[in-house]
Amino acid sequence: MGIVKKNAYKNTLITYTGMVIGYINLVLLYPIYLSTKEYGLFNLIGGIAILYSIIASLGIPNIIARYFAYHRTEDREHKGFMHWAAMVSLIGFIAATLLFIVFKPIIVASYIQKSPLFLKYYYYLIPLTFFTICFNFLEMTGRVIYQTVFSGLLKDVLLRLFTTAGILMLAVKWIDFQGFIILYVFINFLVSVMLLISIAASKKISIKLKRQSISKINSKELITYGLYTLISTTIYVLLQKVDIIMLSSMSGLSEQGVYSFFFNIAVVIGVPAQALSRTTYQIVTDSWKSKDMPTIAGLYYKTSIIQLVVGLLLFIGIIINRDNLTGILHKKEYSDHFNVFIIIGLGFLVDITGGLNTAIIAASHKYRLAMGFVITSGVVCVILNYLLIPKFGGAGAALAYLITMTAFNLGNWFYIKVRFKMQPFHYKHLLAVAIALVSFFVGKYFWRMPNLYLDIAVRSGVTTLIYILMTYYLHISDDVNEKVDSVLKRVATINKRN
Repeated sequence: MGIVKKNAYKNTLITYTGMVIGYINLVLLYPIYLSTKEYGLFNLIGGIAILYSIIASLGIPNIIARYFAYHRTEDREHKGFMHWAAMVSLIGFIAATLLFIVFKPIIVASYIQKSPLFLKYYYYLIPLTFFTICFNFLEMTGRVIYQTVFSGLLKDVLLRLFTTAGILMLAVKWIDFQGFIILYVFINFLVSVMLLISIAASKKISIKLKRQSISKINSKELITYGLYTLISTTIYVLLQKVDIIMLSSMSGLSEQGVYSFFFNIAVVIGVPAQALSRTTYQIVTDSWKSKDMPTIAGLYYKTSIIQLVVGLLLFIGIIINRDNLTGILHKKEYSDHFNVFIIIGLGFLVDITGGLNTAIIAASHKYRLAMGFVITSGVVCVILNYLLIPKFGGAGAALAYLITMTAFNLGNWFYIKVRFKMQPFHYKHLLAVAIALVSFFVGKYFWRMPNLYLDIAVRSGVTTLIYILMTYYLHISDDVNEKVDSVLKRVATINKRN
């Protein structure tokens, strides 16, 4: 347990460090040093590579997570399980790559008119996807042998730092954009090799293999499970990436680049919710096991109100700094389309205010419905993008996301309310929105500082202070109040010591 706790602390630090580096890359460096077309292309390549790798892996990472414990042996050969998994991954990659090459004319036809630049980099996706599959395979291998820290360091920190170095090399004209893409592919290769060396050095996986071992593996059971998780994972990721894929095809890379910029900014609204869900999901699972419905209902409400409170603060914090943000970028394309952020941000707010709705269904005996909701949402999202992008461009993709998230969460909310007789909403949700509106107007019309960065600090600080004070005195959330009280007590203790 000590090892798990120690690794958890390290992984948390690594995750947040990587998040800061990634945010600097996506929101500051890329928009400044890449054109909107190049920014759009980079996002498109990354999105397709993720989908390509998930499909090609045939669900192997999920299979490893679920079944490694049943094949673990002291001789480190693990009954040939890891060799079998690597073999299936390779077969999946080869099959998917053949399809990727065979269907190139159809794919090309979708992008040749609006995004011809993509065609130049089409085959770069093959090595990038291969290294992505390798890293995902090795990362999951590291997890099951309790080697999680180094893989997290590579993925969340070093990969992003190397990419930062690449974009700075582009900025000083040491390389051009094509060189940057080649370097990015090489960086993915490099981190995969480093992770392979780390796992090999742990000596917890043996390269040796007895021929008869693989033949004893129940391939049918494992593949069936892998394909089931493959479908749900692919649709979930498609739901996250379908907008940039369709927008690139229907409106062009420049439009998609602007959209992706604002989407990457809006992602920060959902980060606290992701961290909270990792902590609470196991509690929901255990509560279902003991049929402790009051605990589930309590968590449902608490996560909803906390996530709304934090999300609203982040949302208005970005909006009041609109001029500062566009002032840093010095690009009219972004300032003219800020409404895209507002629409996407509302989509994230709707999603996080749903609280643990998806987790509650997924952890219950009705868990198959969770996949049904995701599949339905994916279909709805594709249809909406198809209808709205031609009329509104990036704003259309943003509307499709907002409508999809609203429908998805309403569907989950309605089912849980009817089936399990619980729902998370309270009049305090409306109070939180009112507080956000008051804080927004104060921040928006606060006098402007002479320095851009000073203005960001002062404007954000004043808005946050008013928001927290009103949230505290109106007692919107017990958890928020407890946290504020805890901080005040620490400050008081420090002052007494001094």
